[in-house]
Parts: sequence; structure tokens; C-alpha cells
Amino acid sequence: MSFAKFSSDFLMETFTLVDNLFINEYLPECDEKQIKVYLYGLYLCSNPAKDNSLDALCGNLNLSEAEILSCYKYFEDMGLVQIVSKEPLEIKYLSLKRANQPPKKYKSEKWNDFNAHLQQLFPERMLTPNEYNEYYSFIDATKFDPDAMLMVVQYCINLKGMSVRYPYILTVAKNWAQEGVKTVSDVEERLEEYNRQHDDMTKVLSALSRKGGAELEEKQMLLKWTRSWGYNLDAILAATKTLKGSKTFLKLDSKLDEFYRMSIFTAEEMQDFNKHMEDLRNLAVAINKNLGVFYESFEHEIEVYVSPWTAKGFDEDALKKIAHHCFLSNVRTLEGMNNVVNKFYAQGLLTSESIDAYIEEQIRLDERIKKVIEATGRTRNVTTQDREYYHTWSAVWLFDDSVILYAAEQASSRTYPLPYVNQILSAFKAENVRTVEEAMKVTLPNSGVNQVVRDYDERTYSKDELRSVITSIDGLNVDDI
Repeated sequence: MSFAKFSSDFLMETFTLVDNLFINEYLPECDEKQIKVYLYGLYLCSNPAKDNSLDALCGNLNLSEAEILSCYKYFEDMGLVQIVSKEPLEIKYLSLKRANQPPKKYKSEKWNDFNAHLQQLFPERMLTPNEYNEYYSFIDATKFDPDAMLMVVQYCINLKGMSVRYPYILTVAKNWAQEGVKTVSDVEERLEEYNRQHDDMTKVLSALSRKGGAELEEKQMLLKWTRSWGYNLDAILAATKTLKGSKTFLKLDSKLDEFYRMSIFTAEEMQDFNKHMEDLRNLAVAINKNLGVFYESFEHEIEVYVSPWTAKGFDEDALKKIAHHCFLSNVRTLEGMNNVVNKFYAQGLLTSESIDAYIEEQIRLDERIKKVIEATGRTRNVTTQDREYYHTWSAVWLFDDSVILYAAEQASSRTYPLPYVNQILSAFKAENVRTVEEAMKVTLPNSGVNQVVRDYDERTYSKDELRSVITSIDGLNVDDI
């Protein structure tokens, strides 16, 4: 740690020097984000005491990590910075004079015709040797046809005017070269494609409430949507209607990318998808109301809970009903409801009608269990443990209620009667007893079952509130189904 440093006041009163070469040659071709990133990074280089972490940079400029990295990749292509490391992000600012020094020498006679035609395209200013060299380097590296390069320059001039600078022109050429556009015929075909899509572009701009012409990047986007992704004009215009807030080409590109990844290609499919998403949102609102929760945003809830529930086949009324039953049973979180939904799914209960039928069956079952408890001389609510016992006695050991009630009566004198009922019925099972008459002939087990047993959580049960139903479904062992 250094023993001395500048005060924040001192730093605020100093200056960050910006090379005029950057202002003259590069700044005109930069967008707002790129200018912010370059200048603020330069400021941080000049003030090492300032927090220059990536998080701080994102917060101060209100940009994402991806946007900042994209800006620095652009400047790296221009030779202005070097990306030393991406994780963690480390940027080295380079000398602009060195960036404009030719990496190699080219024989002037090889480029005489190219130089002459290139200068003719800029009658209002003289091109610099470094500017020529940038074109030479690009043509040499990409095998771009020099005459095709002149066509690209002319197109950029027509688009941006005489003030257009070579970084912008070379960026256009680089993008085209990556798509295989390198010869005169390739460039002619690309320009003809732009001309053919003029009417479509006009309609897209109108749908986005845009006035004026399209930028080159926007023409390339439209070409990507139609040629590479396979969207027709009707689908693109339908996608513009799904945009919220301000409508821009970038937002439309993002929306079409989302549709493309979901294999949604037609206007009808987009309309169906939007209706489906609106239905899911309305369902999420109803579920939250019944469950007693509130969220400002529904995207996460729909993605994690509502959409998977409907994908399993649950109808809307069933999910609303489950949410209401969960609320009555003090299960008041989406994750808690998800556990209950999964238990219903395991039993194939996906509709409101099937859930109602299940609830009625559980009510009748609890009434039968309550008679068993009363036969032991007790009066209390039915618990999950009671249901597990009864399930074993009736469904696994196959005793009818008359034999179970007889065993319960025999256990009435016990402190903990139900564990003793287990022993009695186990003895009956060993003797293959199936009727009360046969049971009366069996010697009952003599072991006392008065040891301390665990206290089970009990909930007040009523048919209206349906609490026992949710307790039952929540305590169900799916492996037994």
C-alpha cells in the first residue's frame, strides 16, 4: 500500500487527457455506449485510487458485463486496447499512435489504382497514409477483392455521407467478409438484397414507429431474420406487436431470437404463444390470490412453477383449487404448493373434478378411521400416522373394518391403544383371521405397549376447510401409489 495518495477532491479537479487522434479518427464511428466505456476506462487508468472493478464499472455506466466486453472487443479490433483477460476482465489501453503505425510495409505500385479510386471517393479531404494502410491490411488479411472494397466504401458514403471514417467502413467489410461476401459479384448481390427488401424495411420501420431510413446494421438484421432465420414479413410484423415499451430494432432482434430458439416461426404461432403467456400470467395472479401471496413480477413464477404445472396436464381450475386448499392448510408458499401439486400428479389427479372426488374419498376415509379411534375409547382428530396405520391394516393386510374395530375395542384399556392394535392385527394376520368370529378365538398378545411414543402434529379437521385432505396428500409416500 502506497504511503500517500490523492484526495477525492484533488482527483475531481484534475483532467483526463484524450488524444485528438481518438476524437478525429475513432469517436465519429463509436456509438454512445462505446464512447462511455472508452472514456471512463481512460479516466480509471489515470486515477488508480479509484475503484476500477468490473462491478463498479457496470454500476457507474449502467451497462451489463456483456455490453462492456462487447465495447472493448470493438476497440481491440481497432487496435486501441488489449483484452489481457476476460475472467477477471483486465484491459490494457494502447498508444493510439502505435495503433496507427502500419504493421507491415506495402509496395505502393501494387496499390496505385486502388489508391487513386479510393481518393476519388473522398474529394473533400486527403486520405492519410495510415488510413490507406488500414485498407491494405484488411484486404491482405481477408483476401477481399480491392474493387469490392471500393464498392463497400461507396455504399458507406451513400449511407453516412462524406464524413464516414474508415473504422466504420472496415467494420462493415469485416462483417460481410465473415458471411462470405468478398468479391465484386458478392457485394453486388448483397446490395441487391438490400434494395429488394426496401419495401419490407419500410413496413418494419412503420411498425416500430420509426421515421427516416434504416441504418446499415438494421438492414443486416432484416436480412438475417429473413434469409438466415426464415421469417417472412408477416411474422416479423407480428413480433413487433409483442414488444413492450419503446419499440426498437434491437428489441425486435432480441424477441425474434427468443422465438427462433423456441422454433416459433409464423405470425399465428406468435399469437398463440402470446395468448398462452397471457393465460399463464392470469393463472399466476389467481393462484397467488388463493394462496395468499403477492409478487410484482410473474416471469420467474411462470417459468419455475406455473408453466411446468400446466405442462404436466393440470387444468386451471385444479391449480386454483389446490392453491385454495394449501391456504386453508397453512401451506402458503409456491414451493410448498409445488410439493402438494407433485403429490396430486403422482396419483394422476389433474382436473378439478378428480381432485374433488379424491377429497370426498379422503373425507369418507377419515370418517372410518375416526370410528376406529372412538372404538379405543378416545375422541380426537385423525392424524397422518392414523392414516398410515389404517392403510396398512386395510390395503396391505386386507382386514375389513369389522375386524379392525374389534381389535380397537380390545385395545381400549391401553395407554397407547393404536400400537397395540398393530400387535393384535399382526397376530390375526399370522393366524389367517378374516372374520370377527375367527378373531375371538385367537389369544391376544400379552405384551404391554405403554412405552412413550412420539406426539403427532394434529390439525383441526373440517369438511369445509379440507385441512385433513392436504395433510393426507402431503404425507403420502409416492412409492406406495
